[in-house]
Amino acid sequence: MVSEEYIRRLYVEKTMGVISDDDDRWLQEELLQHPESLELWKKLENDLDTNGLRLFTDKIDISKDLATVRSHLSEQSISISKRRRLSYAATAILLLAGGVFFSLYLVNKDKMDAALLVNGGQQKADTNQVQLLVGDQEEVVTLDDGHTILNVAGQQVRKEGEMLIYNKDIAGSKTNTLVVPPTKDYKLVLADGTKVWLNSSSELKFPMTFSGNSREVYLKGEAYFEIAEKADQPFIVHTDKAKVNVLGTKFNLNAYAEDHVITALLQGKVQMESPNGTSLLLSPGLSGRYSKKSGFSQEKFDPLTVLSWKEGVYYFHGTTLLEISEMINRWFDLPVNFENGELKHIRISGLLDKKDLKGFLHDLNTTAGVRAMVIDGTLHFRL
Repeated sequence: MVSEEYIRRLYVEKTMGVISDDDDRWLQEELLQHPESLELWKKLENDLDTNGLRLFTDKIDISKDLATVRSHLSEQSISISKRRRLSYAATAILLLAGGVFFSLYLVNKDKMDAALLVNGGQQKADTNQVQLLVGDQEEVVTLDDGHTILNVAGQQVRKEGEMLIYNKDIAGSKTNTLVVPPTKDYKLVLADGTKVWLNSSSELKFPMTFSGNSREVYLKGEAYFEIAEKADQPFIVHTDKAKVNVLGTKFNLNAYAEDHVITALLQGKVQMESPNGTSLLLSPGLSGRYSKKSGFSQEKFDPLTVLSWKEGVYYFHGTTLLEISEMINRWFDLPVNFENGELKHIRISGLLDKKDLKGFLHDLNTTAGVRAMVIDGTLHFRL
């Protein structure tokens, strides 16, 4: 099966009527021969309401709006094929007609320069390092120094690439805190065999070895957990807003926001518990949200969207530019300033690749007319 990103791109091109004959023929064969691709296609139809989108686009007066679109495109210092120009036009017309839907990741697969300045096309230099704090910070271990065996509080801890591994036979009662700065992510295997993926701007506090009746860790930011099963020793994840009680399971916990925490359960069983003692039991396929103001709520979630950060990609559907700017800050260590307040509320669908901020900003400019510029280390969005 080809990548899901490619199927998503062809889906929107076909919906907008700009897919090429070759791509259309290839797509039909792919959907016939690969059930996984067909399943993804059906999911896209459900998620993005294809019929409603097609009815909407049928009402657009292409001849009337095309002149405006061409004028917008002519401002971009790029050279694109006729087919790509039509793709830009179709997307831009949707925006002119009401902004019901647009996709950032399909309109410009070629990474060409636009009327856009982002540090001369280069991402901000990374000076932060992943660190391990031991105890009350009496010892600080830098994990980017290339060593494969680390001495942590007198114990040997193994490092394999971007992963820290605590052996099950390790001794010691010291508390460790893994600190992952902006632009980075890191993996961790705890002494009980539990696997943890930490996203950018996140911290996990944990003991070198688990003793007592429970296994307890403390999270700031976002992490994905695959918990080692120990029925007699439940796993508990604390955040500053709520805690999650776990048996054997796989789940994602997002505690970035100041006012709420979200747990998305893929497998097993977890119970979210608030500071005042109320709780919510989650089943696989559901995400639970807790805020002090509104309490608990739950809904279905898309695993691809929730977990894509592990692969260095951030998928979003109907997400505000303000929310996306928060991810940009974490992934690229770039504060964001909105020079036009209304831009915060633009809702977009697409993806942000951790290795290609420039391409994302170029597509944002071409599709929505949002210009981006880095000034004194801050990313500015403007019309």
